[in-house]
Amino acid sequence: MKTILKNWSLVALSLFIFISCSSDDVTTEPEPETPAEVSITTFGFYKEDNPEVLFNDYEVEVTNEAITINLPKETDLTNLVARFTTTENDIVKVGGVAQISGTTANDYTGSVEFLVSEKTTNKIYTVTVGKMASSVWSKIGAYLDDSMREISLAIDLKTSDPYVAYIGSRESSEERKLNLIGYKGEDWTRIGAKDFSPRANSVELNFNKEGTPYVIFQDYDADKQASIMSYEANSWAYVGGAPFSGVKVGGNTLAIDADNTLYGFYQNDVSRHEDRRNVFLKTSTSGSWSDLPITGRSGATRIITSKSVNNEVYLAVMDFGDNQFISVYKYANGTWEVLADKMRDGEDHTVYFHNLVMDVDQNGNVYLAYVENTGTATDFQLKVKKYSKESSTWSTFGDMIVTTELRDFDIAVDNYGTAMLFYKNETSTPVFVAYDNDVNNWGAAVTFENVEADELNIVVAPDGIAYAAYLVGDQLYLHKYASPDNQ
Repeated sequence: MKTILKNWSLVALSLFIFISCSSDDVTTEPEPETPAEVSITTFGFYKEDNPEVLFNDYEVEVTNEAITINLPKETDLTNLVARFTTTENDIVKVGGVAQISGTTANDYTGSVEFLVSEKTTNKIYTVTVGKMASSVWSKIGAYLDDSMREISLAIDLKTSDPYVAYIGSRESSEERKLNLIGYKGEDWTRIGAKDFSPRANSVELNFNKEGTPYVIFQDYDADKQASIMSYEANSWAYVGGAPFSGVKVGGNTLAIDADNTLYGFYQNDVSRHEDRRNVFLKTSTSGSWSDLPITGRSGATRIITSKSVNNEVYLAVMDFGDNQFISVYKYANGTWEVLADKMRDGEDHTVYFHNLVMDVDQNGNVYLAYVENTGTATDFQLKVKKYSKESSTWSTFGDMIVTTELRDFDIAVDNYGTAMLFYKNETSTPVFVAYDNDVNNWGAAVTFENVEADELNIVVAPDGIAYAAYLVGDQLYLHKYASPDNQ
């Protein structure tokens, strides 16, 4: 009996050991790994990352894996840099190429797939770039709080806001003084005091890169010398403390380069002076003025106009004399270059002496607008000439424009190199034409409104939006040229 119990005890012990060992061999299934969170959280194209391609910032809200963003229709999509953010630790690739936000460029002429990954988790975002609607003109402001007789439209380079310097239209000529207003936040703002200058004529407005406004004008308190005033520390003051020309002037123009150097051009108008009608230049960097000879320039002038682009200063001159000529000069790196020397398209042609306007694109191509006929007994027509920096040649740009209103017009070139002409038709109505590269000629004319206008001005802001201003009677009207998608 003891033997049987002993055997049963051994069996029970063996069974216990077997069960215990079997229990140790059981494994628990691991918890499933949580997938990584991958996503693009913001996406856009920025002017800082795409210089000379974009002139504004464009971003879109990312709500799903299909990202659609519209850019101006003139934008070159073949080499655009996107800026984006993702969730933590994500890796982004396009076609196997790692993407660095704000650095890596891609061709967006078709949809682009962004693969966003972390460990074994992947998500594909499809980016499609569309085109904004074409720009259209719209009236944005009329300034009716004062009467004007002469205006100059310019852009604050820091904010891209439009400003208008004007001479007040007063009963007494002695009260015709300078004023400056700006269109900001859908309203007009006066800069400084009303009628802040002495009696003035021939006003031109300009801004330096910090957004400081400067006005050049003929100063009647100083025998019509050329003066420049700036608005700093909440007040207007003469640059250099007094008129700068030292002589009576018949015309003046102001350019400001990227180093904030002022270039004050003026035409000597002292009777019986040996230099009468010659053009001269003084520069200022810290309030004091220095003479700067215009190398290669000689002879009398009728009209002068200037422009500064990419730290280069351009001067266009209508030469005084039989039938007039056009000359153009460029100042860069301390040296003058003659781009045109007494230019006219025919010996028997006549250049009409009432107006000459100029603009220069970002590539250094020069656009002039003036009036010329094609010989004796032919009609005067509005002409645009283009200087190609690449070939160093001049050509007539598009067909000449027929109109009987030949004294009042302006030209501008947008950020994509499209020339735009603002002029009056036979009824003095303001009209606009842009150059159409598809047909190599001017496009259809756009009428602003059925009014008689004067003092036509057109400019393009750094953000790509164009503005046009003019007077109807003595009241100011301002228009804006932009895509309806970019309002």
